[in-house]
Amino acid sequence: MLPFSSFDFFIISGIIILYLYFSKLFLKKFISYSTNLLLVSLFYLLFFYPEPWHIISLVIYSYLIYYLFNSILRFKNKLIGTIILLLPMILVKTDIRFHFYPFELNSFISFAGLSYISFRIVSVYIEAVPGSKPVNFFKYANFLIFIPTILIGPIDRYHRFNSDVNEGYSRLNKKNFLDGWQMLILGILYKYICAEVVDRYWLEMIETESTKLIDMGNTMYAYFFYLFFDFAGYSAMAIGIGKMMGINVPINFNKPFLSRNPQDFWRRFHKSLGDWLKDYFFMPLYMYFSRKKSLKKYPLLRQNTALFLTFLLMGLWNGFQVNFIISGMLFGLYSAVHNSYIYYCRKKRKDIVFNNLPENVVKWISIFIMVNLAAFSIYIFSGMCPFIS
Repeated sequence: MLPFSSFDFFIISGIIILYLYFSKLFLKKFISYSTNLLLVSLFYLLFFYPEPWHIISLVIYSYLIYYLFNSILRFKNKLIGTIILLLPMILVKTDIRFHFYPFELNSFISFAGLSYISFRIVSVYIEAVPGSKPVNFFKYANFLIFIPTILIGPIDRYHRFNSDVNEGYSRLNKKNFLDGWQMLILGILYKYICAEVVDRYWLEMIETESTKLIDMGNTMYAYFFYLFFDFAGYSAMAIGIGKMMGINVPINFNKPFLSRNPQDFWRRFHKSLGDWLKDYFFMPLYMYFSRKKSLKKYPLLRQNTALFLTFLLMGLWNGFQVNFIISGMLFGLYSAVHNSYIYYCRKKRKDIVFNNLPENVVKWISIFIMVNLAAFSIYIFSGMCPFIS
Protein backbone atom coordinates (compact mmCIF):
# COMPACT_ATOMS: atom_id res chain seq x y z
CA MET A 1 0.00 0.00 0.00
CA LEU A 2 1.80 3.10 -1.25
CA PRO A 3 1.11 6.52 0.35
CA PHE A 4 -2.10 8.16 -0.93
CA SER A 5 -2.82 5.17 -3.21
CA SER A 6 -5.82 3.75 -1.36
CA PHE A 7 -8.53 4.55 1.14
CA ASP A 8 -6.70 2.38 3.70
CA PHE A 9 -3.80 4.85 3.71
CA PHE A 10 -6.08 7.68 4.83
CA ILE A 11 -7.61 5.50 7.56
CA ILE A 12 -4.17 4.61 8.91
CA SER A 13 -3.05 8.24 8.64
CA GLY A 14 -6.13 9.31 10.59
CA ILE A 15 -5.34 6.78 13.31
CA ILE A 16 -1.74 8.01 13.47
CA ILE A 17 -2.79 11.66 13.71
CA LEU A 18 -5.34 10.87 16.45
CA TYR A 19 -2.67 8.93 18.33
CA LEU A 20 -0.26 11.91 18.17
CA TYR A 21 -2.92 14.26 19.57
CA PHE A 22 -3.80 11.67 22.23
CA SER A 23 -0.10 11.50 23.14
CA LYS A 24 0.03 15.28 23.51
CA LEU A 25 -2.83 15.16 26.00
CA PHE A 26 -1.91 12.08 28.02
CA LEU A 27 1.53 10.69 27.16
CA LYS A 28 3.91 13.61 26.61
CA LYS A 29 5.46 13.12 30.06
CA PHE A 30 6.42 9.58 29.10
CA ILE A 31 7.32 9.76 25.43
CA SER A 32 8.77 12.65 23.40
CA TYR A 33 7.27 13.96 20.18
CA SER A 34 10.41 12.98 18.26
CA THR A 35 10.25 9.39 19.49
CA ASN A 36 6.56 9.20 18.76
CA LEU A 37 7.06 10.50 15.23
CA LEU A 38 9.63 7.78 14.56
CA LEU A 39 7.39 5.11 16.07
CA VAL A 40 4.38 6.02 13.94
CA SER A 41 6.58 6.06 10.83
CA LEU A 42 7.85 2.57 11.63
CA PHE A 43 4.28 1.47 12.37
CA TYR A 44 3.11 2.69 8.98
CA LEU A 45 5.94 0.85 7.22
CA LEU A 46 4.22 -2.37 8.25
CA PHE A 47 1.43 -1.41 5.85
CA PHE A 48 3.52 0.54 3.35
CA TYR A 49 5.73 -2.33 2.20
CA PRO A 50 4.01 -5.49 0.93
CA GLU A 51 6.69 -7.88 2.22
CA PRO A 52 8.43 -7.87 5.63
CA TRP A 53 11.75 -8.19 3.77
CA HIS A 54 11.23 -4.71 2.30
CA ILE A 55 10.97 -3.21 5.78
CA ILE A 56 14.07 -5.08 6.93
CA SER A 57 15.90 -3.86 3.81
CA LEU A 58 14.96 -0.23 4.49
CA VAL A 59 15.93 -0.39 8.17
CA ILE A 60 19.26 -2.13 7.49
CA TYR A 61 19.99 0.19 4.56
CA SER A 62 19.26 3.30 6.65
CA TYR A 63 21.43 2.01 9.49
CA LEU A 64 24.38 1.12 7.23
CA ILE A 65 24.15 4.41 5.30
CA TYR A 66 24.07 6.27 8.62
CA TYR A 67 27.42 4.80 9.66
CA LEU A 68 28.86 5.24 6.18
CA PHE A 69 27.62 8.84 6.25
CA ASN A 70 29.37 9.62 9.54
CA SER A 71 32.57 7.87 8.46
CA ILE A 72 32.96 10.08 5.37
CA LEU A 73 32.21 13.37 7.14
CA ARG A 74 35.98 13.85 7.38
CA PHE A 75 36.28 13.94 3.57
CA LYS A 76 37.14 17.42 2.37
CA ASN A 77 36.03 16.53 -1.15
CA LYS A 78 32.23 16.53 -0.92
CA LEU A 79 31.92 15.25 -4.49
CA ILE A 80 33.51 11.90 -3.63
CA GLY A 81 31.34 11.54 -0.52
CA THR A 82 28.21 12.41 -2.49
CA ILE A 83 28.96 9.80 -5.18
CA ILE A 84 29.54 7.16 -2.48
CA LEU A 85 26.18 7.96 -0.85
CA LEU A 86 24.38 7.97 -4.20
CA LEU A 87 25.97 4.71 -5.37
CA PRO A 88 23.07 2.45 -4.24
CA MET A 89 20.56 4.58 -6.18
CA ILE A 90 22.88 4.67 -9.22
CA LEU A 91 23.10 0.86 -9.19
CA VAL A 92 19.31 0.61 -9.19
CA LYS A 93 18.80 3.29 -11.86
CA THR A 94 21.41 1.76 -14.18
CA ASP A 95 20.21 -1.78 -13.40
CA ILE A 96 23.80 -2.87 -12.71
CA ARG A 97 23.46 -6.07 -10.70
CA PHE A 98 25.73 -7.59 -8.07
CA HIS A 99 25.15 -11.03 -6.64
CA PHE A 100 26.18 -11.77 -3.07
CA TYR A 101 24.98 -15.22 -2.08
CA PRO A 102 22.25 -15.79 -1.00
CA PHE A 103 20.72 -12.54 -2.33
CA GLU A 104 21.11 -9.99 -5.09
CA LEU A 105 22.23 -6.51 -4.01
CA ASN A 106 19.73 -4.74 -6.27
CA SER A 107 16.84 -6.67 -4.75
CA PHE A 108 18.02 -5.61 -1.31
CA ILE A 109 18.08 -1.88 -2.08
CA SER A 110 15.22 -1.67 -4.62
CA PHE A 111 12.55 -0.47 -2.19
CA ALA A 112 10.00 2.26 -2.89
CA GLY A 113 11.27 5.68 -1.86
CA LEU A 114 14.98 5.02 -2.52
CA SER A 115 15.38 8.10 -4.76
CA TYR A 116 13.91 10.58 -2.30
CA ILE A 117 15.71 8.95 0.63
CA SER A 118 18.96 9.33 -1.34
CA PHE A 119 18.20 13.03 -1.90
CA ARG A 120 17.68 13.49 1.82
CA ILE A 121 20.90 11.68 2.70
CA VAL A 122 22.92 13.83 0.29
CA SER A 123 21.38 17.08 1.55
CA VAL A 124 22.30 16.23 5.16
CA TYR A 125 25.82 15.28 4.08
CA ILE A 126 26.46 18.43 2.02
CA GLU A 127 25.19 20.69 4.81
CA ALA A 128 27.43 18.97 7.39
CA VAL A 129 30.80 20.54 8.19
CA PRO A 130 33.76 18.19 7.49
CA GLY A 131 35.00 16.68 10.74
CA SER A 132 31.83 17.66 12.63
CA LYS A 133 30.16 15.49 15.27
CA PRO A 134 28.17 12.47 14.08
CA VAL A 135 24.57 13.19 13.13
CA ASN A 136 22.05 12.06 15.73
CA PHE A 137 20.66 8.74 14.48
CA PHE A 138 17.07 9.29 15.64
CA LYS A 139 16.86 12.76 14.08
CA TYR A 140 18.39 11.38 10.91
CA ALA A 141 15.98 8.41 10.81
CA ASN A 142 12.95 10.63 11.45
CA PHE A 143 13.94 12.86 8.54
CA LEU A 144 14.68 9.91 6.26
CA ILE A 145 11.46 7.94 6.62
CA PHE A 146 8.87 10.64 7.33
CA ILE A 147 5.88 8.87 5.78
CA PRO A 148 3.93 11.63 3.96
CA THR A 149 7.00 12.52 1.85
CA ILE A 150 8.87 9.21 1.62
CA LEU A 151 7.74 8.34 -1.90
CA ILE A 152 7.22 11.52 -3.94
CA GLY A 153 8.37 14.40 -1.75
CA PRO A 154 8.24 17.38 -1.45
CA ILE A 155 11.95 17.44 -0.65
CA ASP A 156 12.53 18.94 2.79
CA ARG A 157 15.77 20.11 4.47
CA TYR A 158 17.23 18.38 7.52
CA HIS A 159 17.60 21.46 9.74
CA ARG A 160 14.22 22.88 8.76
CA PHE A 161 12.51 19.55 9.41
CA ASN A 162 14.17 19.14 12.79
CA SER A 163 13.31 22.69 13.81
CA ASP A 164 9.67 21.60 13.65
CA VAL A 165 10.43 18.34 15.49
CA ASN A 166 12.26 20.26 18.23
CA GLU A 167 9.13 22.33 18.91
CA GLY A 168 7.53 19.07 19.94
CA TYR A 169 3.87 18.68 20.74
CA SER A 170 3.24 22.45 20.57
CA ARG A 171 2.88 22.08 16.78
CA LEU A 172 -0.09 19.76 17.27
CA ASN A 173 -2.70 22.49 17.49
CA LYS A 174 -6.05 23.49 16.02
CA LYS A 175 -4.62 25.89 13.43
CA ASN A 176 -2.17 23.38 11.97
CA PHE A 177 -4.85 20.70 11.93
CA LEU A 178 -7.36 22.90 10.05
CA ASP A 179 -4.70 24.23 7.64
CA GLY A 180 -3.58 20.66 7.00
CA TRP A 181 -7.16 19.52 6.46
CA GLN A 182 -7.68 22.21 3.80
CA MET A 183 -4.52 21.12 1.95
CA LEU A 184 -5.58 17.49 2.18
CA ILE A 185 -8.98 18.27 0.63
CA LEU A 186 -7.30 20.30 -2.13
CA GLY A 187 -4.94 17.39 -2.83
CA ILE A 188 -7.84 14.93 -3.00
CA LEU A 189 -9.65 17.26 -5.42
CA TYR A 190 -6.59 17.53 -7.66
CA LYS A 191 -5.56 13.86 -7.57
CA TYR A 192 -8.83 11.97 -7.45
CA ILE A 193 -11.10 14.30 -9.42
CA CYS A 194 -9.15 16.63 -11.73
CA ALA A 195 -6.37 14.18 -12.65
CA GLU A 196 -8.88 11.35 -13.03
CA VAL A 197 -11.09 13.42 -15.33
CA VAL A 198 -8.11 14.45 -17.50
CA ASP A 199 -6.88 10.85 -17.65
CA ARG A 200 -10.23 9.18 -18.31
CA TYR A 201 -11.91 11.71 -20.60
CA TRP A 202 -8.92 13.20 -22.41
CA LEU A 203 -5.67 11.23 -22.24
CA GLU A 204 -7.19 7.76 -22.59
CA MET A 205 -9.24 8.88 -25.61
CA ILE A 206 -6.12 9.81 -27.60
CA GLU A 207 -4.19 7.43 -29.81
CA THR A 208 -0.94 8.18 -28.01
CA GLU A 209 1.19 6.06 -30.38
CA SER A 210 0.05 8.05 -33.42
CA THR A 211 2.71 10.00 -35.34
CA LYS A 212 0.19 12.58 -36.53
CA LEU A 213 1.11 16.06 -35.35
CA ILE A 214 -2.39 16.79 -34.03
CA ASP A 215 -2.44 13.58 -31.96
CA MET A 216 1.04 14.20 -30.59
CA GLY A 217 0.11 17.78 -29.64
CA ASN A 218 -3.09 16.56 -28.00
CA THR A 219 -1.15 13.94 -26.01
CA MET A 220 1.43 16.53 -25.00
CA TYR A 221 -1.11 18.91 -23.46
CA ALA A 222 -3.24 16.14 -21.94
CA TYR A 223 -0.26 14.60 -20.18
CA PHE A 224 1.00 17.99 -18.99
CA PHE A 225 -2.32 18.72 -17.29
CA TYR A 226 -2.60 15.17 -15.97
CA LEU A 227 0.90 15.25 -14.48
CA PHE A 228 0.27 18.60 -12.83
CA PHE A 229 -3.01 17.57 -11.16
CA ASP A 230 -1.65 14.15 -10.20
CA PHE A 231 1.68 15.38 -8.79
CA ALA A 232 0.30 18.59 -7.27
CA GLY A 233 -2.44 16.47 -5.68
CA TYR A 234 0.09 14.11 -4.11
CA SER A 235 2.15 17.07 -2.88
CA ALA A 236 -0.84 18.88 -1.38
CA MET A 237 -1.94 15.72 0.45
CA ALA A 238 1.60 15.23 1.79
CA ILE A 239 1.66 18.85 2.97
CA GLY A 240 -1.77 18.46 4.56
CA ILE A 241 -1.07 15.25 6.47
CA GLY A 242 2.39 16.51 7.41
CA LYS A 243 0.93 19.69 8.88
CA MET A 244 -1.67 17.73 10.85
CA MET A 245 1.24 15.66 12.23
CA GLY A 246 3.05 18.87 13.23
CA ILE A 247 5.50 19.17 10.32
CA ASN A 248 5.50 22.05 7.81
CA VAL A 249 6.23 20.24 4.55
CA PRO A 250 7.50 22.72 1.88
CA ILE A 251 5.12 23.99 -0.80
CA ASN A 252 5.80 22.23 -4.10
CA PHE A 253 3.47 23.82 -6.69
CA ASN A 254 2.40 27.42 -7.17
CA LYS A 255 0.50 28.19 -10.42
CA PRO A 256 3.13 26.80 -12.84
CA PHE A 257 0.95 27.68 -15.84
CA LEU A 258 1.80 31.33 -15.16
CA SER A 259 5.56 30.76 -15.47
CA ARG A 260 7.35 33.36 -17.61
CA ASN A 261 10.74 31.66 -17.96
CA PRO A 262 12.57 28.46 -16.94
CA GLN A 263 13.74 29.91 -13.62
CA ASP A 264 10.20 30.98 -12.80
CA PHE A 265 8.88 27.57 -13.86
CA TRP A 266 11.06 25.74 -11.33
CA ARG A 267 9.96 28.18 -8.63
CA ARG A 268 6.40 27.09 -9.33
CA PHE A 269 6.59 23.47 -10.57
CA HIS A 270 8.15 20.93 -8.15
CA LYS A 271 9.70 23.88 -6.31
CA SER A 272 11.39 21.72 -3.69
CA LEU A 273 13.30 19.85 -6.42
CA GLY A 274 14.24 23.12 -8.15
CA ASP A 275 15.59 24.57 -4.90
CA TRP A 276 17.41 21.33 -4.10
CA LEU A 277 19.09 21.20 -7.53
CA LYS A 278 20.09 24.86 -7.26
CA ASP A 279 21.70 24.49 -3.82
CA TYR A 280 23.31 21.08 -4.16
CA PHE A 281 24.18 20.79 -7.84
CA PHE A 282 24.11 24.14 -9.65
CA MET A 283 25.97 26.21 -7.04
CA PRO A 284 28.76 23.64 -6.41
CA LEU A 285 29.18 23.15 -10.18
CA TYR A 286 29.25 26.89 -10.80
CA MET A 287 31.79 27.43 -8.00
CA TYR A 288 33.92 24.60 -9.41
CA PHE A 289 33.97 26.20 -12.88
CA SER A 290 34.63 29.62 -11.34
CA ARG A 291 37.85 28.33 -9.80
CA LYS A 292 39.15 27.30 -13.23
CA LYS A 293 41.59 29.93 -14.54
CA SER A 294 40.71 29.10 -18.14
CA LEU A 295 37.06 30.07 -17.48
CA LYS A 296 37.64 33.27 -15.49
CA LYS A 297 36.86 35.47 -18.50
CA TYR A 298 33.69 33.57 -19.43
CA PRO A 299 31.05 34.04 -16.70
CA LEU A 300 28.18 33.26 -19.07
CA LEU A 301 29.79 30.01 -20.19
CA ARG A 302 30.32 28.99 -16.55
CA GLN A 303 26.69 29.67 -15.69
CA ASN A 304 25.26 27.97 -18.75
CA THR A 305 27.46 24.90 -18.39
CA ALA A 306 26.45 24.54 -14.74
CA LEU A 307 22.77 24.99 -15.66
CA PHE A 308 22.88 22.43 -18.46
CA LEU A 309 24.72 19.82 -16.36
CA THR A 310 22.32 20.36 -13.44
CA PHE A 311 19.27 19.57 -15.55
CA LEU A 312 21.07 16.68 -17.24
CA LEU A 313 21.66 15.26 -13.77
CA MET A 314 17.97 15.78 -13.01
CA GLY A 315 17.10 13.69 -16.05
CA LEU A 316 19.55 10.97 -15.01
CA TRP A 317 18.07 10.95 -11.50
CA ASN A 318 14.72 9.91 -12.98
CA GLY A 319 16.44 7.07 -14.82
CA PHE A 320 18.97 6.34 -17.52
CA GLN A 321 16.32 5.92 -20.24
CA VAL A 322 16.64 8.11 -23.32
CA ASN A 323 13.37 10.00 -22.69
CA PHE A 324 14.48 11.10 -19.20
CA ILE A 325 17.91 12.20 -20.42
CA ILE A 326 16.55 14.21 -23.38
CA SER A 327 13.90 15.84 -21.20
CA GLY A 328 16.56 16.96 -18.71
CA MET A 329 18.77 18.24 -21.53
CA LEU A 330 15.86 20.24 -22.96
CA PHE A 331 15.24 21.98 -19.64
CA GLY A 332 18.99 22.62 -19.45
CA LEU A 333 18.90 24.15 -22.93
CA TYR A 334 15.88 26.32 -22.08
CA SER A 335 17.64 27.59 -18.95
CA ALA A 336 20.91 28.33 -20.78
CA VAL A 337 19.10 30.22 -23.56
CA HIS A 338 17.08 32.28 -21.08
CA ASN A 339 20.19 32.98 -19.00
CA SER A 340 21.98 34.21 -22.14
CA TYR A 341 19.00 36.40 -23.00
CA ILE A 342 19.09 38.03 -19.53
CA TYR A 343 22.86 38.48 -19.76
CA TYR A 344 22.77 40.29 -23.10
CA CYS A 345 19.75 42.38 -22.12
CA ARG A 346 21.70 43.67 -19.14
CA LYS A 347 24.81 44.15 -21.20
CA LYS A 348 23.03 46.17 -23.90
CA ARG A 349 20.66 47.80 -21.37
CA LYS A 350 17.62 46.96 -23.43
CA ASP A 351 15.36 44.02 -24.26
CA ILE A 352 17.08 42.38 -27.23
CA VAL A 353 13.99 40.36 -28.23
CA PHE A 354 10.85 42.31 -27.34
CA ASN A 355 12.31 45.83 -27.66
CA ASN A 356 9.68 48.36 -26.58
CA LEU A 357 6.62 46.10 -26.42
CA PRO A 358 4.31 46.87 -23.46
CA GLU A 359 5.24 44.91 -20.34
CA ASN A 360 1.85 43.20 -20.14
CA VAL A 361 2.18 41.96 -23.73
CA VAL A 362 5.69 40.65 -23.04
CA LYS A 363 4.37 38.89 -19.94
CA TRP A 364 1.69 36.92 -21.79
CA ILE A 365 3.94 36.10 -24.74
CA SER A 366 6.54 34.80 -22.27
CA ILE A 367 3.93 32.69 -20.44
CA PHE A 368 2.70 31.21 -23.73
CA ILE A 369 6.22 30.30 -24.84
CA MET A 370 7.29 28.86 -21.47
CA VAL A 371 4.18 26.75 -20.94
CA ASN A 372 4.54 25.20 -24.39
CA LEU A 373 8.26 24.56 -23.95
CA ALA A 374 7.62 22.91 -20.57
CA ALA A 375 4.76 20.84 -22.01
CA PHE A 376 7.03 19.61 -24.80
CA SER A 377 9.84 18.59 -22.44
CA ILE A 378 7.41 16.82 -20.11
CA TYR A 379 5.89 15.07 -23.14
CA ILE A 380 9.35 13.71 -23.95
CA PHE A 381 9.74 12.79 -20.27
CA SER A 382 6.49 10.79 -20.37
CA GLY A 383 7.92 8.31 -22.89
CA MET A 384 4.81 8.70 -25.06
CA CYS A 385 6.60 10.39 -27.96
CA PRO A 386 6.64 7.75 -30.74
CA PHE A 387 10.01 8.98 -32.03
CA ILE A 388 11.83 8.51 -28.71
CA SER A 389 11.96 5.14 -27.04
